[in-house]
Amino acid sequence: MPRFSDQQLIQILQKAGRRINRRLCLTDSDDEITVDTSGCITPESTRLQDLVLLQAECMLASRDFVFDLNSGTGGLLARDGEQTMDTREAMKGRSTYFDSKHGPCSELAEAIKLELLKRGGGGTIGNIGFDIW
Repeated sequence: MPRFSDQQLIQILQKAGRRINRRLCLTDSDDEITVDTSGCITPESTRLQDLVLLQAECMLASRDFVFDLNSGTGGLLARDGEQTMDTREAMKGRSTYFDSKHGPCSELAEAIKLELLKRGGGGTIGNIGFDIW
């Protein structure tokens, strides 16, 4: 059972758990995901715990990506005399990865679809409801 100690990370995990509960319609069910104040994720289903961690990773990546876009430079250019440190191009690469089909948010979307299928179909993806026959 994963445990985390950083309070900000625990809050992100709690929010991630709530989002997964909504997306999989788990609220008030036996499989409802909870993350307690010590960072313990329940139920002890590896699949559900992985979804919570993927959701948290997506949230963190999205936050980094948005922050970089809003900063105007998307990186850092620092000069000290003759020395220069420029991370602007590296930040462009990171934002391209996070926004790609290989990034954590795309991986999460696919994992959610698979979990819905494993649960017998029916549910929502985004605002679209569907049933599996």
